[in-house]
Amino acid sequence: MGQDLKKYVGKCIAVVEGRIISSGRTRLEAYRKAKELRPHQHLTLRYIPRKEETLTFL
Repeated sequence: MGQDLKKYVGKCIAVVEGRIISSGRTRLEAYRKAKELRPHQHLTLRYIPRKEETLTFL
């Protein structure tokens, strides 16, 4: 998934075959949009966290 994720920060994305096919504010929104586009394909849902939602380990 070599796509730039900056525009998806704070959103959920649906990925099919390594490509982002939809996004939404919630997993359900991203899922519904993805199933409209690709109803018979397996998809993966991911949340792209904001910087303040991530942990840094030293």
